[in-house]
Amino acid sequence: MTFRKGLLLSSLITLAVFLSSCAGGTGKDATADASGAAVGDADAASTAGFLQTDYKPIMKWLDDERFEVDYKHMTPQLIFDQVPLNDIFYETSNLPTAAPAFNFAQKNISRRELLKRVASHWKLKMSFATDAAGKPTAVKVEG
Repeated sequence: MTFRKGLLLSSLITLAVFLSSCAGGTGKDATADASGAAVGDADAASTAGFLQTDYKPIMKWLDDERFEVDYKHMTPQLIFDQVPLNDIFYETSNLPTAAPAFNFAQKNISRRELLKRVASHWKLKMSFATDAAGKPTAVKVEG
């Protein structure tokens, strides 16, 4: 093998390794669960109609801030105690106990989008509990 052919072969191998390392997942910052399946599903990104309210403080809490999250091995019992979800009250009932772990990473996500991902992953129903005046007092989470 000549020097030129060796250099060309080395260059092709380097290029192949570089391209394969760049070809990650779906183009989103999502991780996979232990079985390799994507966390959440395709419609999890669409939050239309999810936890809708006219109460401005809750709307602001759900949508105005963006966060970086990296959850590993989360259970339904642990997820609502994690930043940035932990500074609101949740009323939980019938949470799944033997559910697959929620593994998820994202660099730019709102609380509403994150809650939608959680609800989709474990097939949870989420709505608002309200007081007599109709003001939201908690997020109701039902398994």
